[in-house]
Amino acid sequence: MKWISWSEKQTTGHVDLDDAHKELVDLINQLADGMENNKSKEFCSNTLEQFIDQTRTHFLAEEQLMDRHRYPEAEEHKALHAMLLEDVLAFKATYDASDTAQFMTLLVILDSWLDRDIEAADKALADFIAAG
Repeated sequence: MKWISWSEKQTTGHVDLDDAHKELVDLINQLADGMENNKSKEFCSNTLEQFIDQTRTHFLAEEQLMDRHRYPEAEEHKALHAMLLEDVLAFKATYDASDTAQFMTLLVILDSWLDRDIEAADKALADFIAAG
């Protein structure tokens, strides 16, 4: 299953941001495929852990970019990052502690992240950096 198809809609115009986002989208698609094809809990949990690790790394790099460019919306943007990580970590804790999980809940969280963070906040950040 390919939950997300990368398109120009998600492109920010900042190569490093776009490359990192594509890697995260690939992990989301791997997870969606694992869920749809009833892959093992270990596979899904490991894929989710990879997503969390790469997301943390990406957010750190993005936040350093904001600080370096003195981005005026940095605090609001960082709050979006914290909210996504909190939601995904809460889902993973529930998933790891049970035999079942509502993966649609996770996919809705991640889809919302695409809309809120990449398609809006990250585009604004990339535009700000390009204008500077």
